[in-house]
Amino acid sequence: MARQQKKDHSDPTAAAIERVLKVERDAAEQLQHSRELAQQLLSQARDQAAALAKRADTRISALHTAYLQKVQRDIDSLVRSNLPSGEQPDRSYDRERLVEAARRIAAKLTSGA
Repeated sequence: MARQQKKDHSDPTAAAIERVLKVERDAAEQLQHSRELAQQLLSQARDQAAALAKRADTRISALHTAYLQKVQRDIDSLVRSNLPSGEQPDRSYDRERLVEAARRIAAKLTSGA
């Protein structure tokens, strides 16, 4: 039996097989490490994308709010400019009046008049 072990250690074929197996084990470990690193990078990228989307949504909401406020100021200005001096604007806008005004404006803009 001792003779068999001694023979295995000096056998170049067995040594070559051991080297191949070691290289395969090392490659498998490296592959697993690379997969774990890729998962970490993917997770970080997803977190960054979520943060970016949240910032974009916040900015879009702020712009939308600012735009709505500007539109309201413009409406108030138009109402005041069409009132006789000293009169207070009527703030009781009803939906039908606003829709009809929007239609008139759209028609005017699209007809070129």
